[in-house]
Amino acid sequence: MSWKIDCREATHLVLQGEDQPLGWADRLRLRMHLAICAACPRFVRQVSLMRHAIDGWRAYKDEGDGPGEPPAAP
Repeated sequence: MSWKIDCREATHLVLQGEDQPLGWADRLRLRMHLAICAACPRFVRQVSLMRHAIDGWRAYKDEGDGPGEPPAAP
């Protein structure tokens, strides 16, 4: 296993980390890549922004009676 990864592998690890915890070796490899890459930290921020937006949408949707939803039955 090489400690140096490219952006494609870093992207894969970021997305995999959204679904399940990464092992210590993958976390270290990703952290080392993020320290030297200009683009991948932006991708991490974009993924985080999307995750927070989706969580906010789910919370809003769970409140019910949002725009475009039929009124709740009494």
